[in-house]
Amino acid sequence: MVKVEDGGASAERERRRALSLSRRSSVLGAAGRHGEALAASEEALAIVRRLAADDRDTYLPDLALCLAGAATRYVRLGRRHEAVEVGCEAVAVRRELALARPDDYLPHLAGSLNGLACDLGRIGRPEAALDAAREAVDIYRDLAARNPVAHEPGLAMALHTLAQRTASLGRLEEAVLHSARAVSIRRRFATENPPAGAVAFATALHGLGWLLAALGRREEAIAAYAESVTIRRRLTLSEDVQAADHGYLAAVAGEWADLLMDAGRLPAAMEPLEIARAASVHAGDIERAGRLAALMERASIRV
Repeated sequence: MVKVEDGGASAERERRRALSLSRRSSVLGAAGRHGEALAASEEALAIVRRLAADDRDTYLPDLALCLAGAATRYVRLGRRHEAVEVGCEAVAVRRELALARPDDYLPHLAGSLNGLACDLGRIGRPEAALDAAREAVDIYRDLAARNPVAHEPGLAMALHTLAQRTASLGRLEEAVLHSARAVSIRRRFATENPPAGAVAFATALHGLGWLLAALGRREEAIAAYAESVTIRRRLTLSEDVQAADHGYLAAVAGEWADLLMDAGRLPAAMEPLEIARAASVHAGDIERAGRLAALMERASIRV
C-alpha cells in the first residue's frame, strides 16, 4: 500500500530542501563558484516563494533569508539591478517581520538596508542609497544603545556605508564624521577582540584616510593609511589567506605612498612602496610589482 504524504509533511520537506540549497549556495560562493552559488540560491528562492504563497506567516522568515542570499549572489556576479530588485523585496519582507517581532528581526532589517544602500549606490541611485544607509544606522544605533556588544559592530558597518554614500553626494565633511565614528567603534572592538576585529578596523581606517585625503587633510590621511597598512601587513603573517588579502594591502600601501610623495616626503614613501611591491608579488601581480620596483628606483635617485 502506497503511503500518501500529507500537505504539511510535503511542505516541510520542501522547506528543508530550500534551506539546504541556501546553505550550499553560501559554501559555493565562499569557494568562488559564483555561478553555481546563484543557481542554488535561485532554486531555494523559487521553493520558498511557492511555500510563502500558500502560508505566508509560516514561511516569511525563510523567504527573507533566501531573498537576502540571492541579492548577495547577484552582486558577486555583477548583476546589480537584479541585486537591487531582490534586495528591495528582502527589506520589505524583513520590515514586515520586524513590525511583528522587533527583537528578532530588527537586526536583520538593518543588515538588509545596509546591503541595499551599497547596491543602490552601485547602480547610480545615490539619494535612495543614502536614505537606506541612514535608516540602517538609525536602527543599529537604537539596538546598540540597548546591547552594545551585540550591535555596535553592525553600527560601525552601517556608519562606514553611510560615510561612503554621503561622500558620493559630495558631502565630505559629513562623511568624515560618520567614518570617524565607525573607526572609533572598530578600534575598541579590535582591541577587545584581537585578531577578529582587525580586518574591519583596517578597512575603516582606509575609508577614513581616503576621505581625509579628499578633503586635503593630508597629514591626518597619512596617519590613517599608515595605521591601516600596519594592521594589514601584520595580517599577512596570519594563516587566514583571505584575511591577509595581499592585493588589497598592495592597493592601500600604494595610496599611502602616493600621499607621501605628493607631500614631497620621498624617503618616507620608500617603505609603503616596498610593502606594495612585496604584496603585489604575493598576490601574483608581477606586472604591478615591476612598475613599483621601477618607481622605487627612480624615487631613490631623487632622495
